[in-house]
Amino acid sequence: MFRVVENVRQRHLDWVNFILQTRNWSRNRLSKEAGINPSTLTKFFNGRDGTGLLQSYTIERIQQASGIPAFETSLPQTQRGLSEDESVRYEAEVASAVPPAVEALRGARNGVDPWILRSRALEAAGYLPGDILIVDLNAAPRSGDVVCAQVYDRAGKAETVMRVYEHPFLVAATFDPSLFKPLLVDNDRVQVRGVVVASFRERRAAA
Repeated sequence: MFRVVENVRQRHLDWVNFILQTRNWSRNRLSKEAGINPSTLTKFFNGRDGTGLLQSYTIERIQQASGIPAFETSLPQTQRGLSEDESVRYEAEVASAVPPAVEALRGARNGVDPWILRSRALEAAGYLPGDILIVDLNAAPRSGDVVCAQVYDRAGKAETVMRVYEHPFLVAATFDPSLFKPLLVDNDRVQVRGVVVASFRERRAAA
């Protein structure tokens, strides 16, 4: 009986450790995202008798927060990727005049990616199509932050969007009525991936 419980506990441990590694989160960050007391994970990891298990409620909260199904410890080969409809990854050769500025904004930080905004979703917030947005994938979003998010359709295809985070929704700051619909962040169909921490706009010649 003890061996059975021990094996189940190991599955719990492997799953949580996989989430921490995949999401690049600390235990405190996971607790915050899942809305559970940090002591819950501390007691779980420090269990001396080897029989401590996560409760079903905790498992459900962690699963919802991380987007990783319970006890999953590998990502499928057909992992849902980033679409490039509203935003595209910045490539230095696309805008050859600005790489030094973009690299200066990125600095030496890990998990910081530049994206080129394509849509009008943030025009009322001061961001225009063509702007380069620097996204910190490790930052926790707060209400009012501009964030990078993924929105999945029923087929699992992702669209990368930039929106204003107003917990628990993503909203556009725009004059385009087609973008007014708020998006509920459920960490399944809609997932926040990072926070915009800086931006760069190349000087444009007058028409």
